[in-house]
Amino acid sequence: VTIILYHRTAFDANGQPPDSYYHPRGMLNVMEHFKTKYGDPLIYVTENGIRTVRGDIPFTEAFHDYEREKRVNVKGYFAWALGDNYEFCNGFTVTFGLSYVDFNNVTADRDLKASGLWYQSFLRDTTKNQDLLRSSLSFKNRDRKSLA
Repeated sequence: VTIILYHRTAFDANGQPPDSYYHPRGMLNVMEHFKTKYGDPLIYVTENGIRTVRGDIPFTEAFHDYEREKRVNVKGYFAWALGDNYEFCNGFTVTFGLSYVDFNNVTADRDLKASGLWYQSFLRDTTKNQDLLRSSLSFKNRDRKSLA
């Protein structure tokens, strides 16, 4: 099932779209409908995210989304992008990533946004009983020679 949670595309005088319109409650409404209609199935959220121009979502908003999603059986959550990246229509001016990327210094360490911290918490809570080597997961740059 594909759920699109925005309602229009508009452009400013320079031909750029404004901040994304989104309705986070809409996704929960759909997930709760599936829970009621289909007996609480496993739900995998894929390619979820919104573009931001002014920064990241408030941490409290991310936290409340997480608390709401506990009401349904979300087994997997795949974000739109791990780090900010180039968007064809907007270049580097809008950001979708869970971590900030300094495009003037692309080798710098990445800093998690509030959404990245939410995602980290979601993964920690949903993978408690799974065999993962979390210590090998890091946003820190490693010695490039050791990766060769």
